[in-house]
Amino acid sequence: MELTDLARWTPVRLDFSGSVPAVYWADLSAERFAEPFFDQTVARWASKPDARPLVKTGLQALVALDRGPSLEPSGTIFHLSRCGSTLVSRLLGTLPGVVVLAEPSPLNALLGLDSRRVDETTLVTLVRLVVRALGRCRHGDERRLIVKCTSWNVRRRGVLAAAFPDTPWIWVQRDPAQVLASLLAKPPGWLGLQAEPHSAARRFGLDPTAIPTMARPEFAARALGAMLEAAATDPARRLCIDHADLPNAVWERVLPHLGLAADPVAVERMIEESRFYSKDPARLVFTTDQHPPMTDAIHEAAQRFAEPGYRALRF
Repeated sequence: MELTDLARWTPVRLDFSGSVPAVYWADLSAERFAEPFFDQTVARWASKPDARPLVKTGLQALVALDRGPSLEPSGTIFHLSRCGSTLVSRLLGTLPGVVVLAEPSPLNALLGLDSRRVDETTLVTLVRLVVRALGRCRHGDERRLIVKCTSWNVRRRGVLAAAFPDTPWIWVQRDPAQVLASLLAKPPGWLGLQAEPHSAARRFGLDPTAIPTMARPEFAARALGAMLEAAATDPARRLCIDHADLPNAVWERVLPHLGLAADPVAVERMIEESRFYSKDPARLVFTTDQHPPMTDAIHEAAQRFAEPGYRALRF
């Protein structure tokens, strides 16, 4: 296959485990990012009997293919986790011409790289190339691109800001005790980093010698505190949204901040979409009061390590 044949293909995986980094491309030219998360769209495509095999290239393909028509982000969404950010991205995705990339694996792979593997200047260049490749115009009706990041990505927000300096961003948060309860009830992948103190220290700026001695709620709460600290930067282009203000805040505040517009029909469509649980739209109803039971340990850890940062951004 000629490199030019990949012009409308999408990078779905970056592999830095070998001596030579690799990019894996998928022919998503007929697909829409309709699922709540990028990887779910890729999985749906891969399950089709006529899905074409992935094509492996080096990083140089990102440069060679960057000439194609592509969208740069009109906005980025960062969040504290379990706070309604998926609802925000789902509602934005109902707008005609708006493409939402939700927590794409290739971006996570770049932002999770050890600084010893790649210098900051090179990383910024790679992030820009990968986001533009993800935002390639494949259907002809794409007008705006929104990138929703994984929660811990806010600790590397400066890389995205350097890659796209004019892009406004959204910070979505929630009462830290409620977030912490949800995380402990259904742990995300990053919570497992407590077993890898040096990786956890790099990701959240914590003392690696202290991490193994932390109780689970303390480690998670300290990580949330680190995210909140990172979210406190660059207020000029930031809009803070609280879980308690959803879903109305999307059409009342988020759209103007991102330079997007919605007529009454579009708003009604968002209202209807907001009735359903954003991570499983076919099954559950979204409400602002869904959270698992609290414990004293959860309350104490959240209040000590995350509550001050949350309140500073909330009020």
